Amino acid sequence: MKNWIVTIIISVICANVVSSQQQLQVNLSLEDAIRLSQAHGSQIAQSRIQAMISSGAITAADGDFDPVFFSNLNYNVNESPSSGFFSSFGNTISRSYSASQGLRSNLRSGGNLELTVNEGYDDSSYLTSSQSNTSMSLSFNQPLLRGAFSMVATANERKAALAYDSDMLSITQASVDGVQAVVDAYWNLSFALADLEVKKQSLQLAENLRDITIAKFDVGAVARVEVTQTRADIASRQDSVLVAQNSVDTNHDGLRRLISAFESQDDWHVDFELVSDLPDAVTVDVDWHTLWDTAMSNRGDIQKLKLDIESAQLDFNVAEANMLPKLDFTANGTYSAQDNQIGSSLENLFDRDFPGYTFGFVFELPLSNSLYVGAKIQAQNKLLLAKRIFRDQSTDLAQQVRRALHDVNYYAERVGVTSHASNMAQLKLESEQLRLREGASTNYQVLQFQADLAVAQSQQLQAQSEYAKASVKLETVQGQVPTL
Repeated sequence: MKNWIVTIIISVICANVVSSQQQLQVNLSLEDAIRLSQAHGSQIAQSRIQAMISSGAITAADGDFDPVFFSNLNYNVNESPSSGFFSSFGNTISRSYSASQGLRSNLRSGGNLELTVNEGYDDSSYLTSSQSNTSMSLSFNQPLLRGAFSMVATANERKAALAYDSDMLSITQASVDGVQAVVDAYWNLSFALADLEVKKQSLQLAENLRDITIAKFDVGAVARVEVTQTRADIASRQDSVLVAQNSVDTNHDGLRRLISAFESQDDWHVDFELVSDLPDAVTVDVDWHTLWDTAMSNRGDIQKLKLDIESAQLDFNVAEANMLPKLDFTANGTYSAQDNQIGSSLENLFDRDFPGYTFGFVFELPLSNSLYVGAKIQAQNKLLLAKRIFRDQSTDLAQQVRRALHDVNYYAERVGVTSHASNMAQLKLESEQLRLREGASTNYQVLQFQADLAVAQSQQLQAQSEYAKASVKLETVQGQVPTL
């Protein structure tokens, strides 16, 4: 790809066709236009960035289960007047340190686990010596009903994975859509350029007829009205040329926007010489159901809707599980020790002389449960909506496939019909010009036949262009990148 792009850049630099407006002209095939659009297409680039964002969301969701180290340290000084029994000790002065460290983590079962080590040092004026307390505790909490087990605990993680898969499918669909867009733009420009030539040729025929008519008028062979009528028709054809030129400029910009990188605005000053030939028009005999089945399997937007249903189903399952009352199992185990200093107290702690443990259950039952009832109603209807959207989109896709198939066969036949009509219009014009030279016709009739020829030629070009677009559409509507 890079080598090919370098070749294009070199061809632009070396191009020897430069207009008065510093426009560079380069040869461009349809295949090259497609490759450039895949490299520079806005929608594809945006879809790729969105996929990278989604990949970060997966990492963030997985972070819910990362172990967390925590620690704190506090120093406290307190002086207070003594009274009662403590009056014999004087005012009470207390200095203490407290610290805790540990690890905690959420579990994929929906519970959580925490290991904590606590240290405390107390030096009070009424104590004969300092006192240090240490303890180690392990606590565990596991939901048994609401919020229990991996379906609920990992829901965000799975939804993030589904969102990433959906965004990856967006890249695929953007690629296919980008191909169709550049094919349409390429053949639209091809038609606009060819139609401009038809309009110029028609204008040239009228101008030639004007020159002949003026020469005849000068010798008295025709009336002035013949000259006036010819000039009026020329003015109309000049307007048609202007309209056709504007169409060329517009379609040129449309193609530039799809295939250029626009790292600088100089890309607007590149004109394209289209070198690809229009394909031969042939009809297609295939069952549309076969094409539809392929489209249902390949189309990225259809696959995304399936993922939307899966995500909505997950939300509904979680909402349904949350309808249950809360019932959590809790357990806690501790070891504790005491000594004058922190260090010796920690040594005593590892002797595990003073164990303790607790376990129990926590139960909660909302009396109306409106919060979770409402959440379930929302999730249920979102699931129904996702399924309805999928069904409707499937029907729309069937319509698109049928239309694509109809268009291919319609334009294939129309190419033949318009080609014959164009040939007949050419023969009729030649016959009428011969009759004019023999004095058996008028300028008005010849001008009319010239106009008819221009219309027939434009219709033939348009039919060929539309067939070229429709033949590619028949593949892209199935989610396939065509082989040209």
